[in-house]
Amino acid sequence: MSEFTEPMSGNHAKKTLKIAVVTATRAEYGLLSNLIEKMHQHPQIELQLFVTGAHLLPSQGLTVEYIRKQSVPITEEVAIFEQDNQIDVMTEVTARALAEFGKRFQRYQPDGVIVLGDRYELLGICSAALLSHVPIIHLHGGEITQGAMDEAIRHAVTKMASLHFVAADEYRQRVIQMGETPKCVHQVGAIGLDVIQHMPSMALDTLQTELNTIFTKPLLVVTYHPVTWGETQGKQALKNLFTALEMIEGSTVIWTAANTDEDGEQINAEVKKWVSQTHLNAHFFYSLGSQRYLNLLKQADAVVGNSSSGIIEAPAVGVATVNIGERQAGRLMAKSIIQSSEKTEDMSRAIEKALKFDDWQNNSLYGQGETAKQIIKVLLKTDFKKLKTKQFYDLAAEHR
Repeated sequence: MSEFTEPMSGNHAKKTLKIAVVTATRAEYGLLSNLIEKMHQHPQIELQLFVTGAHLLPSQGLTVEYIRKQSVPITEEVAIFEQDNQIDVMTEVTARALAEFGKRFQRYQPDGVIVLGDRYELLGICSAALLSHVPIIHLHGGEITQGAMDEAIRHAVTKMASLHFVAADEYRQRVIQMGETPKCVHQVGAIGLDVIQHMPSMALDTLQTELNTIFTKPLLVVTYHPVTWGETQGKQALKNLFTALEMIEGSTVIWTAANTDEDGEQINAEVKKWVSQTHLNAHFFYSLGSQRYLNLLKQADAVVGNSSSGIIEAPAVGVATVNIGERQAGRLMAKSIIQSSEKTEDMSRAIEKALKFDDWQNNSLYGQGETAKQIIKVLLKTDFKKLKTKQFYDLAAEHR
């Protein structure tokens, strides 16, 4: 048993644990949704839900409206963008996140705060938690994405965090390699697979009605985010993708928006322009919501782009992925993922190969679900007072 945990007793069973969850993007909320619901329903947990970032931007679909309709009440909506200015300098957004969440953590005094992944606003949010002596609970640490500055941010959050829930054993070993105490690093699988397992199914007709289209074959789900690190052809890569898609005659393309990284809104503008001009049955959505998006993946013939959902969620529902460029380089890749360069010819060949993929099964390398239950079990056994200080775990000490 960890030095940071202790067994449940009658006294512990009566204690309420105050856990904050921060969500800043539609994708992140979708991944966390099942955990949020289970924590809200748990008699020993007082959930504090903070909604921020892109959720509050009309240009990103104002997804806070969807969250407002769910059964879990929002504790506070915290604006860190100025109005709807997505081209805010990222340093300014991060600085606002630090200032605003510093106030919230002082006001609400959570026992711990859950954050997921590697978004740049986490630098501000987690700095606020660290300086407010609120232990950070980090999901999806230890991963590598060589084509995005998320790579550095993820590892920085790992070093600020005190409790870790990782998606695969390789990632657990990497977090320990970074000096985190092994007993505080829990391999629970990818939280998104938990959502898939509990997501209600939608009939094809219902999905088509809600998206206001009839799916012609093949059905391609596309998401393309900015490449913020490493080599990229930039706008030319996006144009190459347009051309490659148009080589797949008769296809339906459901394109979901880029994130709020630098150049994200410029990508969205180019995509909307292409959708209005292409001969394909193409549609652009800022947000589909978790239920529609995951059910769409189940209906898709291929997932195309450079989103992590193509790496983690798509293999779990048995659909092939064309992963373009280096944005996701370094992640564990299932056999259903086909790597492509940013050249038109390579993308076209990769899409054709994906459409012929016939190993229709769960190809996930990130667990099989029930992640939320595992996380809650650990949270309830954790002594959060002891998490307010941490030691560097030295691998070399094992061999002395």
